[in-house]
Amino acid sequence: MKRAPARTEDALRKLIEVSATSDTDDMFRAAAEQFYFTCRVKNLAEKTLSTYGERLENFRRFLDLVHVPFEQVEKPTIQRYILSMKDRVSDHTVNDRIRALKTFFKFLITEGIWNSGRPNPMDGIQYIRTESRFKPVLCQEEVEKLLKVPNRRTFTGFRNFCILYVLWDSLIRLSELINIKIEDIDFKAGTLRVMGKGRKERRLPLGGKTLRHLHSYLLRFRSPLPGTVLFCTRQGLPMQKRHLQHVLERIGKRVDVHVTPHLMRHSAASHLALTGIPAFMLQRMLGHTSLNTTRMYIHLINDEKLRQVFQQFSPGDGLRL
Repeated sequence: MKRAPARTEDALRKLIEVSATSDTDDMFRAAAEQFYFTCRVKNLAEKTLSTYGERLENFRRFLDLVHVPFEQVEKPTIQRYILSMKDRVSDHTVNDRIRALKTFFKFLITEGIWNSGRPNPMDGIQYIRTESRFKPVLCQEEVEKLLKVPNRRTFTGFRNFCILYVLWDSLIRLSELINIKIEDIDFKAGTLRVMGKGRKERRLPLGGKTLRHLHSYLLRFRSPLPGTVLFCTRQGLPMQKRHLQHVLERIGKRVDVHVTPHLMRHSAASHLALTGIPAFMLQRMLGHTSLNTTRMYIHLINDEKLRQVFQQFSPGDGLRL
């Protein structure tokens, strides 16, 4: 398989370079550069940097179009920008760009880069109200179909089987999965160590079946190979994201089940939410910085499930009286 050339620059870095040759004033370029390097110091993911770059680049083009210097941006400028996007992109995209600008201007004010004494142009800017969209989830029967596809008598088959099992049982991201080292599994404690966004480490519990399958995979197939990554190629090399995505696509086509790493994570989290697990525990497993991101799963808990969970953990029933 021909490997795609490595990306040597992200969209946020490219934004700084483009700004240097555009009509955008020096203040915007300096602000974007400071923001870029701060994001780098925080070890934000490449995808996050690229997302910021795309959204700030879109705003820069708007300022060039309407001939508004960056240092003169005010709340009406932002409102005009939002209106310019209506009916051209989705409301969710508009909200994503508003969110990026809120982060950007908050940084500029905190660092004293924004004009002293001038208000934050994002103050009072509201997100566009959108309809709640509930993503589809895989049911347990579909996951079981997927797990029956790999041939566990071969290295590739057992590896792919364990990949599916770990994705379903641990709720981890694709980027976290491909970076798991053999030493990250603590069979005695029954935990998995992963490095999440912003290089934040967390330890996740694994079920007994998952641990047994991983132990068999290591003994039968992985141990003789070089390297330290858990899920590797036949040569012991780390798997690339696109390679692993293709693996899941091929497995899904065999049983007519659409599956992606993120769908596995989202579906597993949805099923775990139905068990009544507290939101803060689910937040920790998913590696979300904000509990608000985790709250999307709370809608899955209906009145009957709430009643069952409450009967199990009722504060009143816990009193010894």
